[in-house]
Amino acid sequence: MTELFVTEKRRVQDLVPYEKNPRKITAAKQRELESKIGQFGLIGLPVVDADGTLMAGHQRCKVMLAMGKGHELIDVRVATRKLTEAEFKEISVIENSTFGEWDKLLLQSDFSEYVDLGSYGIDLGDLEAQLKEALPDEEKPEMPIVAKFSEKYTAFIIVCTNEIDETNVAELLAVDTMQCYKSSLVGKTHVLTAKHLQDQWKAARS
Repeated sequence: MTELFVTEKRRVQDLVPYEKNPRKITAAKQRELESKIGQFGLIGLPVVDADGTLMAGHQRCKVMLAMGKGHELIDVRVATRKLTEAEFKEISVIENSTFGEWDKLLLQSDFSEYVDLGSYGIDLGDLEAQLKEALPDEEKPEMPIVAKFSEKYTAFIIVCTNEIDETNVAELLAVDTMQCYKSSLVGKTHVLTAKHLQDQWKAARS
């Protein structure tokens, strides 16, 4: 099958913006894009019709022109023949849309520390609500995993090297399923007050 697009070198200033480009960008987002291009260069390739009319990459090329990079040669995906109007418009939508969905839990755990996800329009605000809805009713706790201390305290650490020891210690200390006060995550609390420990110790010896 003959490829409809090939990669060629073109000067940024020679690419023709499509007058009815359906994508737009705010001044703030344009400044962010300029910063990213300055940091990483041009990552995604612009896509053009055989006559050089842009279908994707308008904002990137606009920013490069503003940065004085219009004379630079860049890789561009170019149609091997003039596209029909229907082909041009459909490919424009394909190139400027996202068909997949984000795995927000993975983004939160592995990406949020390194990337300002909000600057890319990724909102994790509904993630906690989704996690809460996913919890079975019988596992919904009433107390926090981590106690909220407001004064100085001393910590004693018990190390369990296997699951049997962990189970025995959990039973001895009456460790229960509880909810973190910072989120809807559920687990077993490992922060106990001295009074709780004393009560459990007395109960075990009686």
